[in-house]
Amino acid sequence: MDKINEVLLKNNERLMAQNEALTEQVKQLNEQIAYMSRKLFGTSSEKTSNKNQLSLFEDSEFFKNRSQPK
Repeated sequence: MDKINEVLLKNNERLMAQNEALTEQVKQLNEQIAYMSRKLFGTSSEKTSNKNQLSLFEDSEFFKNRSQPK
């Protein structure tokens, strides 16, 4: 009976350590997913610092003089 208890205790310790390692791995993977999601779907920093650069959608003569279809 003592041999069975000893085997069960060792098995329990091994499983507890494995559970801790897997829990840590899941935590790290979730952090990576959150980081990659922010990089992929987050706000972009593609802002222009050049004030002389024209915007594609600024009020221009092209948009002002364009007639609307009826």
